[in-house]
Amino acid sequence: MNGPVIGSLCTGYGGLDLAVQSVFGGGPAWWSDVDPGPIRVIEHHHPEIPNLGDLKVIDWSSVRGVDILTAGYPCQPFSNAGKRLGTEDPRHLWPWIADAVGVLRPSLVILENVAAHLRRGFDIVSADLAGLRYRVAWGGCIRCRSRRPSSPETALRCC
Repeated sequence: MNGPVIGSLCTGYGGLDLAVQSVFGGGPAWWSDVDPGPIRVIEHHHPEIPNLGDLKVIDWSSVRGVDILTAGYPCQPFSNAGKRLGTEDPRHLWPWIADAVGVLRPSLVILENVAAHLRRGFDIVSADLAGLRYRVAWGGCIRCRSRRPSSPETALRCC
């Protein structure tokens, strides 16, 4: 494989990983997810790449190191559409992702979540990453619709 080695946490259907690969090249060494639906999708498209399973129980010291670590961790704790429990929500997985970052020490960590995370819990994410000596930068994606109201065409602009 040419390019950076990528590890993926909370992989879902792999959209974040595809975006990272399209920008940086490289490819995945492993992924981690527990949701049966996304697992079927990734196993169908990438049967040769191992699923490490539940990130809460992985011994990161025994995992192959990566250049880039991605994580599209659950948005329900932070979303305005939910109960807004933030770090008190049992689905809040950041502490285990921070453990992975601390052990694996990838050159680049790319996270994806809802905008409301900036108000609920991102201060902890940012502080944890700073404590691990990472520089934190964030940006948003804006979904733009066609000028024709009936058009299904959409585009993303990242800023």
